[in-house]
Amino acid sequence: MQQLNAKSFPINSVWSSFRQFTNSKGNSSAAVKTMFVSIFILLLNMLTGVLTARYLGPTGRGEQTAMVNWSQFLAFSMSFGIPSALIYNAKKNPDDAGVLYRMSLIIALFFGIAAMIVGVVVLPYWLKSFSSDVVHFAQWSMLMCPLIVVSQVNNAAFQFRGDYKRFNWLRYLIPLLTLIMIGVLILTHTINPFTTASAYLLPSVPLFIWMTYDLLRTYKVKMRDSYKQFKKLFSYGLGSYGNDLLGQFSFYIDQIIIAGLLRPADLGLYAVAVSLSRMVNFFSNSITVVLFPKASELSKEEAISLTFKAFRISTTFTLLGSLILMIIAPLVIPLLYGKDFNTALTVFRLLLLEVTISGGTLILAQTFMALGKPKFVSILQGVGLMLVIPLLFLLVPKFGLYGAGIAMLSSAVLRFIFIILNIRFNLKVKIPRMLINGQDIQWMKTTMNSYIRKKPMDLNG
Repeated sequence: MQQLNAKSFPINSVWSSFRQFTNSKGNSSAAVKTMFVSIFILLLNMLTGVLTARYLGPTGRGEQTAMVNWSQFLAFSMSFGIPSALIYNAKKNPDDAGVLYRMSLIIALFFGIAAMIVGVVVLPYWLKSFSSDVVHFAQWSMLMCPLIVVSQVNNAAFQFRGDYKRFNWLRYLIPLLTLIMIGVLILTHTINPFTTASAYLLPSVPLFIWMTYDLLRTYKVKMRDSYKQFKKLFSYGLGSYGNDLLGQFSFYIDQIIIAGLLRPADLGLYAVAVSLSRMVNFFSNSITVVLFPKASELSKEEAISLTFKAFRISTTFTLLGSLILMIIAPLVIPLLYGKDFNTALTVFRLLLLEVTISGGTLILAQTFMALGKPKFVSILQGVGLMLVIPLLFLLVPKFGLYGAGIAMLSSAVLRFIFIILNIRFNLKVKIPRMLINGQDIQWMKTTMNSYIRKKPMDLNG
C-alpha cells in the first residue's frame, strides 16, 4: 500500500492557494471576502435578534426597534448621496482624493446635524402608540445622526481606496460588540428594551471616531479649490441621492410606518420577519460594494457586461437561499424566537421575495452610477417609493403585517421593471441575458483557479 505523505495529499497546496486568494487585492477576492464577512455579520445579527426576541417578547422587541431605527433611518436618508459622489469622483480624479474626502466630511457633519434636529422634532408626533420613555430615548438617540453620516463617508473612502480589509473589520466589529453587550445584559439580569437599544447604538461610537481620525491623518492635505470640489460632490450627490434615499426607505420605511400605525407588538413581529428575510441580502450587498468602484473605471460596454454578470450570479444564489428559507421557516421561527412569533411567517415569505428582487435591482443600478448617470436611477426608483408609501398606509391598517408584505413586494417588482426599461431605452443597449448559464459558472471556476495558478484576475474576468 502506498504511504500517504504531504505530496500525495495536497493539503498544503490547498491551504497555500486559499491564503493567496484571501491576501490578494483583486476585485474578485475583495467581493468574496466581503461576502464571507457579510455571512458572519448575518449570523451575529441573527443570534442577537434571537436573544432580544426571546428575552423581550414581541412588545419589547417593537419598542427597541422604534428606539434604534430612527437615528439610522434619518442619518442614512439625509446623506444626500455624498458617499456615492465621493467614490465616483475619487476614482475619476485620484489626485484630489484627499480634498474630496475632507470636503465630504464637512458636508456630512452639516447634514447629520440637520437629521438630528428633524428627529427630535418629529418623533413625539409619530410614536404616539409608544410610552413617553420610549419617545424620549429615541430623541436622545438622534445624537448618533452626525456620527452615522460621517461613517458613511468613511466607508466610501475605504471603498475607493480598495481598503476592504479595514472596511470589513469595522463592519464585523460593531455587531460583535453588540452581541457581547447583549450577553452581559442577560447574565446580569439587566436586559430590557432600553438597555438592548443602548447595546445596538453605543459600540459604534468609538469605532466611528477612530475611523475618522485615522483617515484624516492619511489625508493631511490643504483644502484647495474648495468650491470646485464641493460642486463636484454635490452635483453628483444630488443626482444619486434619490437612489440612495430609496435604498434607505426600502430598508426602513416599512418599519417606520408600522411604528405609527400598529401596536408595538406588531412592530416586534415585523422586525423579526425583516431581520430573517435579509439573511439572503449578503449576496447583492457584497457584490455591490466592489462592483461600483470597479465599474466606474470601465467603458460603457464593459460596465454593462460586468453588471449583468454580477446580477445573474448574485440573483441565482439569493433566490436559492430564499427558497430554502421558505421551506424551513415553519420550523425555524418558533424554534429560534418562540411560538409568539409564528404569526410573522406569512409576511416573512413575502419579504424574502422582495429582498431577492430588490437585491437584483440594486446591482443593476450600479450601471448608471458607474456611467455618471445617477439621476435616471433616482427618478425611476422614486416612482417605486411613491407607490410603496401610499400602499403601506392603505394596506397596513386593513390587512396588518400581510398588507405590509404585499406593499413592499409590489414596490420591488415595479422598481425592477423600471431599471430594465431604463437600461434598454436610456442607455440604448440590448438587454443582456438575465439567467445564469454555463459560461457564468465557468467564469467563476476560472476566477478561482487563477488564484491557484498565482495569476489573479479582476472582477470583470
